[in-house]
Amino acid sequence: MAKQLSTPTAILLGSAMLAAAVYLGLRHGPAAVAPDARTAGAAPPVEAGPGASAAPAPKSAKAVPRDEVARQAALALDAHRPTLMDRCYKPAIAAKPEPRAVKYLFNITFDAGGRQIARGLIEDQETARPEVTACLVAALPPIAIPAPGANVRVDVPFSLP
Repeated sequence: MAKQLSTPTAILLGSAMLAAAVYLGLRHGPAAVAPDARTAGAAPPVEAGPGASAAPAPKSAKAVPRDEVARQAALALDAHRPTLMDRCYKPAIAAKPEPRAVKYLFNITFDAGGRQIARGLIEDQETARPEVTACLVAALPPIAIPAPGANVRVDVPFSLP
């Protein structure tokens, strides 16, 4: 007999797919940025020929490496661990002791300022506890990290306890 997905798990997977589709669509689509006042009347950029030097990128465009962003995101998630343990994990374990550990993979996208702009959650099927997953989704507020300087998507493993 085939295993069926629970409704909360199906909703989470659907949300993660939708978030990924929106993220990828926005990432590859035209930029939705207001024009810079300094370049409003300027001519469109011309492609440089061989031997011409390209203009240097603005200093503020320097991005933090993805692994550093993932480390900062993991620290931000860990800051919420005590609350998530008390609100989501402990009641579930009291009602049904097995499986003891629950494992997740958060897909989080941060803007250049370090604010979360998208988040998905993948639940490990071997340790799945739909009631804990649903609680995590509801209880975890948007997280923030130090400004990475560019939009960055990272995958962050997370487990309880």
